[in-house]
Amino acid sequence: MQDILAQLPHRPPFLLVDRVIAREPGTRVVAEKMLTLGDPCFQGHFEGNPVLPGVLMLEMLAQAAGFLEAGSLQGQRIFLAGVQEARFKAAAFPGDRLELEVRPEAAFGGVSKVRGEIRRQGQTLCTATLLLKRGGP
Repeated sequence: MQDILAQLPHRPPFLLVDRVIAREPGTRVVAEKMLTLGDPCFQGHFEGNPVLPGVLMLEMLAQAAGFLEAGSLQGQRIFLAGVQEARFKAAAFPGDRLELEVRPEAAFGGVSKVRGEIRRQGQTLCTATLLLKRGGP
């Protein structure tokens, strides 16, 4: 967890990456998030049938993309600047171990374009192309 806290500016309860499984800077990152019933996002979404909100799947991919850099972000923020081609193929629930994979596609004008996929035991739950911008508020 210390490595994650050193790399990303996010903090609990909005830190959505638990562990980095594989990291090839500039090429790909595979990270993991274990969902638990105690995660704040499940309170009220939905009562009696907790489901991970799709927007948090996109945020997980954006945070995982922070590990594409070779070094630490050194306190810089990453902003989700755009979402392209997002597809939600299946829901995620408490108890799921999610695998987040992100690969860079392009960079232009301070914006990075990445392609991400979230899987649960080999089943694709979400795919998306994200535009990410580094910088201040």
